[in-house]
Amino acid sequence: MRKTFITAGLLLLAAGLLAAMPFLPAVVSSGDYYGHRTEVTVPALSLAPVPAEGINVVFFGYNHCGTVCPLQLLNLRQLHDATAGEPVQFVFVTLDPERDSQAELDRVMAGLGQRFVAVRPENLREAQALALSYGDMAARTGNSTEYDFNHSGHLHVVTPSGHKQLVYTSPELDLDRVHEDLRRLMAQQRRESDPV
Repeated sequence: MRKTFITAGLLLLAAGLLAAMPFLPAVVSSGDYYGHRTEVTVPALSLAPVPAEGINVVFFGYNHCGTVCPLQLLNLRQLHDATAGEPVQFVFVTLDPERDSQAELDRVMAGLGQRFVAVRPENLREAQALALSYGDMAARTGNSTEYDFNHSGHLHVVTPSGHKQLVYTSPELDLDRVHEDLRRLMAQQRRESDPV
């Protein structure tokens, strides 16, 4: 009986955490940033180096996604337009290298904007490991021919030092505030890199 209560309590807690995820950026942000501030070293993406004095906004998704990916790509497209002339690069890392060819990914990125880059890991295992190193989750569901992915759908902001500085955990974003975050982060980087 006690075991049942503990299990039910843990399930309730997990459900509560999932329900709260869209509100996490506003709740846990620090220093008046809209996004969640962090300082995590992440692997470099060889096809998408971070622009000098700029940032990468990294998103893990896949072309056949019908849930969070279209929403986040729309957000990224709007941020791309809002940051014209700024050193911001948008990086889409596929979680599904078996179905997403590099040519298809490059075509989709070209349709989104000139500062979009696609990264295609060698295989599913590498894609999952890369996502995990960024703090993202990606689990393949279904069978060998018809499958999908459960994935986090977060946006990760990475600086030239190789540090993830900001995370946005929901596609329901105030893009003006995200843009302000990106500007503040780049200004902070310039101040820190200027000789005294």
